Amino acid sequence: MTEISRTVATALQSLRQRETTSRLSAELADVSQELSTGLKANPYDDLGYKSSDAIAIRMQVTRNDGFLTSNKLLDSRFLAVETSLGAMRDVGQAVLEQAMTAQSASGPSTAYLSQAARSALDTIIQRAAVSDSSGYLMAGTRLETNPLQAWDEVNPATGFSPAGAVTDVIGGPMNSMADVQAAIDGLKAAFSDGDPANPNRNFEATFYNGAPSSSPPLTSRTSETQTLSQNAQANDPAMRDLMRGLAMLSAVDANDITDLEAREVWLDEARSAISSGLEGLIDLETVTGLKRGQLQDTMAAQESRALFLDQESLKLEGADPYDAATRLTQLQNQLDSSYAVTARLSRLSFLNYL
Repeated sequence: MTEISRTVATALQSLRQRETTSRLSAELADVSQELSTGLKANPYDDLGYKSSDAIAIRMQVTRNDGFLTSNKLLDSRFLAVETSLGAMRDVGQAVLEQAMTAQSASGPSTAYLSQAARSALDTIIQRAAVSDSSGYLMAGTRLETNPLQAWDEVNPATGFSPAGAVTDVIGGPMNSMADVQAAIDGLKAAFSDGDPANPNRNFEATFYNGAPSSSPPLTSRTSETQTLSQNAQANDPAMRDLMRGLAMLSAVDANDITDLEAREVWLDEARSAISSGLEGLIDLETVTGLKRGQLQDTMAAQESRALFLDQESLKLEGADPYDAATRLTQLQNQLDSSYAVTARLSRLSFLNYL
C-alpha cells in the first residue's frame, strides 16, 4: 500500500513539473519576443490601469496612419490633375500662337491651323481622362465616367458627336457677317447653357459625361478638421472656352469665309475664346498647386504627430532590454533545472524501492 502511495505521489510531482516547464517555456517565449521587438509581449496585463492610455494612443495612431495613407494618394491625384492641366495649356497656347499669325504672309495656312486645332482637341480630351485606381479625376463625383466624349464619337444619350454638334450649330458655309455672328452666338450657347431649341447640342449633354456643374465637387477629408475639394473638372468654364475656340478653328477653314471682315471676326472670336480658356486653366492649375501645397503641410504635421505618438506608445509599451535580458537568463536557468527534475522523476520506478 505504501508503495502505491509513493507511485501516485511521484506521478503527481511529475505532472506538476510538466506544468511548471510549460509555464516557464511560455514566459521564455514572451521575454524572447520582448528582447527582439523592444515591446512588452502582454502590454495590457503589464500596464494595469494605464492600459486605457495605451489603447487610446493606438487608436490615434490608427487614425493618423489612415489619414497619411489616403493623403498620399490624394497628393498623387492633385499632381496628376495639375500635370494634365499644364499639358492642356501647352497645346492650347501652341494653337493660339499659330492663330495669331494665320493671316500673315509668314504665318501658317488656315488649313494647317485647322489640323493643329483638331489635334489639340484630341490631346485635351485625352488629358482630361486622367485617372487612378479610384476612377477619372476630372469627372467630378462620377468617377467611373470618362469625362469628355471622343470628338468624332456619337454620344448615345443625344445622338450627336461633339464634332457633329459643332457642325450642326454652324449650319453650313458662312459667306457674310450675319452667318458668322449667328454661328458664334450658337456656339457660345452650345458650350454654355445650351440651345433651348435643341438641348442635345448642350455641352453637358453631348461633349461632357461627368458630374454636372450643379453637383458638389469631389471632396476628401484630409484630417479630423480639414477637407479639400478637387474643383478642376472637364466642364469648367475655362475648358469650355478653350474647346470652343479650338472647335471653331477645327470645324472651319477661315479661308472658306469669303467676307474678309467676317473672316477676321471669326478668327478673333476663336483667339479670344482660346485665350480666355488658357487664363482659366492657369487659375485652375494654380489653385490645384496651392491645394497640393496645403495638403503637403497637413501631411508634414501628421508625420510629426506619428513620431510623437510612436514615442508615447513606446513609453507605455516598450520593454527594458536589460531587464528582458536578465529575465531571459533567469528563465533559461529555471527551465534547465525544471527539465533536469522532470527527467529524474521520469526515471523513477517501483524497482528503486525494492
